[in-house]
Amino acid sequence: MHLAIDLGNSKIKFFVFQENRILYKAFQPILEWENTLRQIQKKYPAISNCIISDVNGSITDDLKNSLGSISVLFCSSRLKLPFRTMYKPKKQLGADRIALLSACILDYPNKNVLVIDLGTCITYDLIDNKSLHHGGAISPGFIMRYKSLNFFTGSLPLLNSKISDKFLGDSTKSSIHAGVTNGIIAEINERICYHKKNFEDLIVIFSGGDALRLSKPFKNKIFADTNFLAKGLNFILVSNLS
Repeated sequence: MHLAIDLGNSKIKFFVFQENRILYKAFQPILEWENTLRQIQKKYPAISNCIISDVNGSITDDLKNSLGSISVLFCSSRLKLPFRTMYKPKKQLGADRIALLSACILDYPNKNVLVIDLGTCITYDLIDNKSLHHGGAISPGFIMRYKSLNFFTGSLPLLNSKISDKFLGDSTKSSIHAGVTNGIIAEINERICYHKKNFEDLIVIFSGGDALRLSKPFKNKIFADTNFLAKGLNFILVSNLS
């Protein structure tokens, strides 16, 4: 039995695996991680190994110490991975992106895949049908765009993120929602169209916290999987235990 932990910029996610099957998952604000981990350890004492994707760094040591006798592996480019990459330097490829690319190999072997992770940042990564990662892109996510509009102006309010079905707003609030939503949709659509021209039968995957709600406005066929990163982590863990 394995534990996969996705430590992001604002949330921590726990996934308990029995082989390739997810038995349990929990999403929490980072500051509430301790109680959740204790509950998992109590409910699943058979957990023997853990893999952590950490892009935050704020609680790394405390988290590792709290795992006790469980063997811990940190996801990084130093591990045995199922893909090759053109990224330079390789060590700067984030643990979250490594996990997502590994999930592409697991779920879509020998396919051209564009994986788009919709979290605090939006990351794009393209892997081809020969398991070669061509690189990617990073841009601001929903929350970051809302916060920047508030922080860098004198009068725009800080709003909670919302998917707008309007192209034009009829108030300041609805204009912000329309601007953020349609800006992200246009950006994603442009990238999908660009890569479809260069990679035959391209499969597009949405992952991350906004994956399900943002996949609906798109005309292109999108596969949304909020567990995609966790599946990649477990795949890496199993590969490095053998």
